Amino acid sequence: MATEVELHVKVEIEGGIGWIRFNRPEKMNAIGALTRQQLGDAIKQAERDDAVRVVVLTGSGRAFCSGADVTEMVQGAAMRTPEDVGNVLRNEYMPMLMRLRTMPKPVIAAMNGPAVGIGASYALACDIRIATPEAYLLEAFVNIGLAPDGGVSWLLPRLAGTGVAYEMFFTGKPLQAADAHRLGVFNRLVPAERLEEEVRDLANHLASQPRQAMAGAKRAVNHAITSSYEDAMEFESYLQEAQAASPEFAEGVQNFLARRAAKK
Repeated sequence: MATEVELHVKVEIEGGIGWIRFNRPEKMNAIGALTRQQLGDAIKQAERDDAVRVVVLTGSGRAFCSGADVTEMVQGAAMRTPEDVGNVLRNEYMPMLMRLRTMPKPVIAAMNGPAVGIGASYALACDIRIATPEAYLLEAFVNIGLAPDGGVSWLLPRLAGTGVAYEMFFTGKPLQAADAHRLGVFNRLVPAERLEEEVRDLANHLASQPRQAMAGAKRAVNHAITSSYEDAMEFESYLQEAQAASPEFAEGVQNFLARRAAKK
């Protein structure tokens, strides 16, 4: 008799929004081998599904994601050598995080609680972060003799500054929600009971926006982060030229002219 596979990741599609939910609340949504497999499939499907216009990543229970399942790493046979650890990062985590960063759709992290280690990497790889006051980011690798991973050494200094990143990496202390919001790492803080409602409202608004325009904006920002000012402007010119030929642009101009005429 076949054993039913546990759902470590739940996926729901509603009104153009793809909700991807870590689903191990009893382990604060720690990520093990099965979670990685299901999460990778979910992110890939969300990117490819034309019916999904906005992606939301969130957690079940009181945590967003507590990071890698260390118990599984120690007790299991999945990572027996240092090379195994590196290979999981390169071959499993990296493709997922790159998809979140580069897919031509807005990705929102609905941070219902702490995001730790690789969990923080997932939150930071999203485009927008809406969090509860109980949420925080924690990079405690130093406490077990490791350097940070999951792209956080690239993302966190750009979002919060190198001083904040170094202090977190060196001390293993968390960045609390209020400080993350003050620094612009979290876009806004909302009470826990209103988190999904606020995220749903934002996601519905984004789902109604011109798809190619948002994809172009995301490409422009990702390109500009590692470009000179001149190169960023040249890439913007390329994107504008390409999108000026799109039906979205023609429709947008017609709507703008109609609204202006109505105001006269």
